[in-house]
Amino acid sequence: MKNVWMLVVLGVLALIAAGRLAGDGMFWRQYGLASSNSSPDRMADGVHPRLVMKGAPAAEARASAEGELIAPEALQQAGDLARKAGARALLVHRHGHRVFEYFAMGTTAATPMTGGELAPAVMALAMGPLVDTRRVAPDAALKDIREYIADDGTNAWRNPWSAAAKRRFSLQPPPQLLLEHADGSLSETLSARVWQPLHAQDAAIWGSDEQHLRLDCCIVAQLGDWMRVGDVLLQQGVFEGERIASADWIRTLLPPDGEGRRHPAWLRWQRQWTGAEPPAARDTSWFDLGSGVRLWLVPRRGLAVLYWTGSSDAATDTEMPNLMIRGLLDQAPPIDAPAALDQIVPGH
Repeated sequence: MKNVWMLVVLGVLALIAAGRLAGDGMFWRQYGLASSNSSPDRMADGVHPRLVMKGAPAAEARASAEGELIAPEALQQAGDLARKAGARALLVHRHGHRVFEYFAMGTTAATPMTGGELAPAVMALAMGPLVDTRRVAPDAALKDIREYIADDGTNAWRNPWSAAAKRRFSLQPPPQLLLEHADGSLSETLSARVWQPLHAQDAAIWGSDEQHLRLDCCIVAQLGDWMRVGDVLLQQGVFEGERIASADWIRTLLPPDGEGRRHPAWLRWQRQWTGAEPPAARDTSWFDLGSGVRLWLVPRRGLAVLYWTGSSDAATDTEMPNLMIRGLLDQAPPIDAPAALDQIVPGH
C-alpha cells in the first residue's frame, strides 16, 4: 500500500511539473476559458492582472425607429425572434443611434465582456493618428498590427505545451510602432485617442505593465461600449461628429473582397455566416466577440446589430441581420410598385 501511495504522489508531482512547463496559473486560467469556449462575460472574469483604460462616460445617443427610417414591425419581429431563441441581448444601432435593445434577465448594456475579434480595433484606431499625420506609413502600421496578433487562425494553441499556446495565453510586449509613438503610457494613449472620444466607461486591459500586456484580446469593456467601437468603424472613423480616424484608414482596416464584402484586416480567419441565405447587403462585415456573440456591421446602410445568443450557430445565422436590413424604410420599393409590408418585413 505504501508503494501505491508513493506512485500516486510521484504521478501528481509529475503532472504539476508538466503543467508548470506549459505556464503559470494565469496561463492555465486563460487556457481553460478558451478551451471550454466560455462566454465573453465569463472570459472577462478571468482577465487578471489589469491595467485601467480611462473613459469619459456619456449617455448613449438614441433615436426612434421612425427617425432612423426602420419599420417598427421589423424591430418587433427582431425582439420576438430574440426572445424565442433565448438570446441574452439584441442591440440595433443606425447612424450611431440606438433604436432598439433587448436584454434577458441578468444581462444589461453595462455587462462587462471581452471584445474577441473586435478588441484589436482599439489599438488599430489608436494607430490612426500616426497614419493620418504620416508619421507611420499605412502598410507599416498594418504589418505591425498583424504581426502582433497571437491567433494565427489554427488550433495549434490547443496543445498547451506548444509555442502557439504560450504566445496566445501569456502577456507580451506591445506593438512597437504604437509604443514608439505613445503619448504617455500605452493605457493613457489608448484612452486619449480612442476610449475617451468614444465617451465610453472605464475599461480594462489584460496586463501587468507597459511591456507585459495584451491588446489583441482580453480587453474588458461594457457590452454597450463595444457597440461604440463598432459604430466608429461603421461611420468611417467618426463618432458623434468627432473624427477619431480617417476614412482612408478605416477602409484599410476593413478592405472589401472581390464581392464587396468587408473583412477585418487584422484577422487571418473568421467564422463564416450560417443560415438559409447570405447577408442581404454585400458590404456586410462582422466580428465575433465571443461564444454566441456576433456584431454585424452594414456600412452603406449605417446599420449595426449585436446579437448575443445561447449558441454560436444562432449568432452566425443571417436571419437576424437580414431582418433588420430589409426593415430599412429608405430601401422601400418605388411608390408605383407594390408596397405590401411583407416586401419590407417578410412574414407580414
